[in-house]
Amino acid sequence: MNGRFYGCKVVVSDLDRSLAFYAGVFGLREVARFNFTDPDITEVLLEDETGGRRVILMNSEVLPVPSCPGWSPLVLEVDDVQAAREELAAAGFEVAFEPVGLGPLSIFMAADPDGYLIEIFAGEMVIDNLPTDQKIPHPVPHIHAAK
Repeated sequence: MNGRFYGCKVVVSDLDRSLAFYAGVFGLREVARFNFTDPDITEVLLEDETGGRRVILMNSEVLPVPSCPGWSPLVLEVDDVQAAREELAAAGFEVAFEPVGLGPLSIFMAADPDGYLIEIFAGEMVIDNLPTDQKIPHPVPHIHAAK
């Protein structure tokens, strides 16, 4: 069997607020909305401009957002990390840590409306020279510290 990555699902507490975040800030567009019954669950499929990278927002009374969402499975690529950081901060969203340069890659993290940490990067993700056979220091260890 050959698997292909489709996207990921994120449980959100307020669908409109989360749509404003993901569509408004990152330019993802709503392409489908599914309203399920028994139990009532709404899923909104968002895609980027390529149509190949997807996020599904899920909202329901039976799917509560974790009380401390913390780390998220979402990694979003942008053209300019500093511009994205400024836009998020200006819109009132929490910047979890400031942009860090890692060779040809720049990265920062911000919290979405439910507190999920979203990893945001720009640049070339080069994995050829990473030391895969040894442990290396994490570039931003404080994001994993217990609060």
